[in-house]
Amino acid sequence: MLNKRIKSLLFSLLILSTGFAQDKLALPEIPDSLKENANSIVVSYIRDINYLSDVSAEEKNSSIITILNSKGESEAGFGCSTDMFSELKDFRGVIYDATGKQIRKIKKSELRFSEYTESLADDSRHYYFEPDIANYPVTIKYEWEIKHKNGLIGLPPFFPQGSFNQSVIKAEYRLHAPDKVEFLFKAVNMNEKPEAVNEKGNSYQRWGVANIKAIENEPYTKPATELIPKLYLGPRNFTFDKTKGEMSNWKTYGMWLFGLLKDRDILSDANKKKIAELTKDCKTDYDKVKILYDYLAKTTRYVSIQLGIGGQQPMPAEEVAKTGFGDCKALSNYMRAMLKEVGIPSTYTVISTENKRLLKDYASANQMNHVILQVPLPERTLWLECTNPDYPLGYVHEDIAGHDALLVKETGGEIVTLPTYKDSLNTENHNVLITITEQGNATAKVTRVSKLLQYENMFIFSKLSPTKQIDFLRERVQLPQARVNNISFKEEKTANPLFTVNYNVDCEKYGSKTGNRLFVPINVFRGGLPRLTVKKRVSPILVNSGFLDSDTITLEIPKNYVIESLPKLPVMEKKFGKFSSIISPMGDKIVIINQLSLLSGEYDAEQYPEFAAFCKEVSNAYASKIILKKKEQTL
Repeated sequence: MLNKRIKSLLFSLLILSTGFAQDKLALPEIPDSLKENANSIVVSYIRDINYLSDVSAEEKNSSIITILNSKGESEAGFGCSTDMFSELKDFRGVIYDATGKQIRKIKKSELRFSEYTESLADDSRHYYFEPDIANYPVTIKYEWEIKHKNGLIGLPPFFPQGSFNQSVIKAEYRLHAPDKVEFLFKAVNMNEKPEAVNEKGNSYQRWGVANIKAIENEPYTKPATELIPKLYLGPRNFTFDKTKGEMSNWKTYGMWLFGLLKDRDILSDANKKKIAELTKDCKTDYDKVKILYDYLAKTTRYVSIQLGIGGQQPMPAEEVAKTGFGDCKALSNYMRAMLKEVGIPSTYTVISTENKRLLKDYASANQMNHVILQVPLPERTLWLECTNPDYPLGYVHEDIAGHDALLVKETGGEIVTLPTYKDSLNTENHNVLITITEQGNATAKVTRVSKLLQYENMFIFSKLSPTKQIDFLRERVQLPQARVNNISFKEEKTANPLFTVNYNVDCEKYGSKTGNRLFVPINVFRGGLPRLTVKKRVSPILVNSGFLDSDTITLEIPKNYVIESLPKLPVMEKKFGKFSSIISPMGDKIVIINQLSLLSGEYDAEQYPEFAAFCKEVSNAYASKIILKKKEQTL
């Protein structure tokens, strides 16, 4: 799914025909190849940028987009966000039916807007329009203009294909600019070289795409943002809110960001005294970091600040100390200031929580959306999530683990890749004792232990109400009438965190009874892997996060019952994972040990049938049943 910024830009499209509000729109014949897997079709999309100076530009956009069915309805709306650097100057739209006949016009006054934001301080204004669609297909035409002002850190990018299941007939990006201004650009999944155009003395550069087929949203696939064509561009030298910088590469961009930190790490004498008092008994630098990280958690909270250059520059550390709030930039900078006071160097680090990789050969501000702090200690390097200090010190959470990041240093920006955890360390274990009656009723005592990336699945548990905790656990038991009670839990916030929860489950129909037989599931605490439809695969298979699940279930056999049959489960070992199951009778008990590992990585599309078969076999194995039979009575 695309983020709000991309969705906002998607609907900036330009019509190709003359005259806007025609009573009849001549729609092109759409080839069958563009209808395949498509819920919507971009008939035309052109973004026209007139770069006036380093602080201003004019942007004209419009679109013709055909919505084929209700699944494409989310692509029918219009969205636009503005702030102190941009202003919506004009808007209009028209809706046409399947024959191209005009249904209605859309005026600028019909746009809804909101200044609501989760930020404490934000100068953005969000415009949107959501049409009511009664019948499909329907075609919608939008045209709008934006004035850019107060500086251009980059130009609006080009995303002609906005989502999965959308095809494109024709789209282009036009850039009008003085010859003396040098622009840098980077194209992904499309031709990078622009075409020089001269129309009646009007010279500009043009990038274009045509006849792009829809990308099906296949299971275990890359996000749409990595598959669609896109173009980034901007001036080499930029002005942004009265500051000047150079975007030649990550090094120069990092220099500009470092300049924004100047004098932002100054603390008051009172704060310095408090920090000295907190750390006076610490024996190591790690102890000092731990004390100050915990202090940050207790005394501050996250609030987004997006006023002007505040989208790039943190508020001063002392202001955070006084108010007790800040955004990711401000909180990381405040922590940096406190560490500096105790002689521990740290590095302000910019990262994306959405995209793992940065474009190594093209620097731009819109590739990152978050700030953390690097603390290189002699024994190991720490990555501090100052926005949410509830994460244990030293733990690298899933939204940043393995992601590229930019270290912001006085010498310039430096790209690094954060560490991630081995799949085998992301574990979750169930240890269960189940007592089952002759009627199939059962009680179970469960201990569940989740570590590292699987710990994050339980991270919110301690903050839920008791009722929500019951619902959380009950939803994960594959029984329709399960009742959860006697919950207790313990969270260990170490560098390798784990979460342990103990609870009981009662159920009237754990085993189904037929005559003198009981059919008992081997594991109701796992649903297995998704059951995938086997069909021709286009995209590679992507497993983002690997894990290891291991369960030990001890089943107490009811009196007067014996084992009639045990399921014969396969031992599977594939390149993308392993599964094994051992079922061992032990007197009046049966011990079941299931183990599943899924390995992160990217696999060829040709391996999809094998991957789907693996998922199916695993799910079938977890759903297997043991058959118990009542002993025959002897006279």
